[in-house]
Amino acid sequence: MKVVFISSMLPSGHYSQYLTRGLNLIRGIELLVYADKQANNLAILGCGKIKNVWSKSVLYIPQIIRDRPQVVHIQHELNMYGGIVTAAIFPLLLIMLRAIGVKLIVTVHASVYKKQIDQEFMSLFHKDSKLFAPFLLQFFFYYVFKSVSILSHKVIVHTHLAKDILVSDYGMKETKICVIPISIPQRNIQNSNKQPYFFYFGYMVRRKGLGFALEGFRKFIESSPSTAYKLVLAGGVIGGQEKALEEIMDMIRVNGLQDKVVIKGFVEEAELEQLYWNAEAVIIPAKISMGSSGPLFHAVSYGKCVIASKVGHFLEDIDHMNNGILTENHEWDKAFQVAADHPELVTKIEFAVTEKAISRTPSIIASAHAQVYRSAFL
Repeated sequence: MKVVFISSMLPSGHYSQYLTRGLNLIRGIELLVYADKQANNLAILGCGKIKNVWSKSVLYIPQIIRDRPQVVHIQHELNMYGGIVTAAIFPLLLIMLRAIGVKLIVTVHASVYKKQIDQEFMSLFHKDSKLFAPFLLQFFFYYVFKSVSILSHKVIVHTHLAKDILVSDYGMKETKICVIPISIPQRNIQNSNKQPYFFYFGYMVRRKGLGFALEGFRKFIESSPSTAYKLVLAGGVIGGQEKALEEIMDMIRVNGLQDKVVIKGFVEEAELEQLYWNAEAVIIPAKISMGSSGPLFHAVSYGKCVIASKVGHFLEDIDHMNNGILTENHEWDKAFQVAADHPELVTKIEFAVTEKAISRTPSIIASAHAQVYRSAFL
């Protein structure tokens, strides 16, 4: 069975790298990966045959015709297909793929209840234009997800909450949706040389809710002025949302946290590993949660205790006080205090997430995807 897998593959640690590495090991699957046109993609090993042909359009359809796959598996996530205008032609891509005669699988990485799409929701993505009202974005999501429902043979999501959203709000057939959790790569766990800091790795964007964590960290420092703990932030910005980083920097200055918060920006993989290994815990604040969190399972792969906002998909992915810590966004100071005061709890959670990782290896999750591919022919 020849499979074309269409996705971004960078940066290192991308979800699709882990999944394709697992798929590439499955007997009977010939894997082609259509990646975006970045030269570094070609240096990725063990993920099938990578071709830098993908673009935010339908221009690579002739390549699919030449390669003649039986299955095309598309990853659908925000920003992957550009802005609203280019993303709006996504259903056209699905129509053309169906016309070719391939079995079409779509993984929906992010979804949201229609009632959540309001002006505040739009501001999280810097969509503050008065000409672009919430009801238009609601219609856009309905248009895209309904098209996925009608045109795909199977749809994959990572949580049961995502399935409920697509069924209840966007009319997708329940029988078409398969729930497969995100894979967790196996790493050499090193939690014996931890240093007193909490670590955040991800994009510096409004919807991540870093403001809540910074405010909570300020309160934590005020209640424990002699603490050695610091907050280390690493990650880049999304094009067009650079203002979010400026807001974070301003918040650090206003709260007098210059000596307690370290901003690393983009870091190479070797340094990133050290930052994970040496952290007391990893934090993932969020205002909203539109899908199963890649940063969550990236942190879990390092055997780390994760503190996350008590919203959306985190409620399904984290069992509070057993394999992670959930916090209300106005109580981040208490979450920091719990982790700092109870190292035995952090250690217990580290053991729990290590066990969780064993049950979600890339090979196990890839096998579940292969079953979905085969079921599309039934």
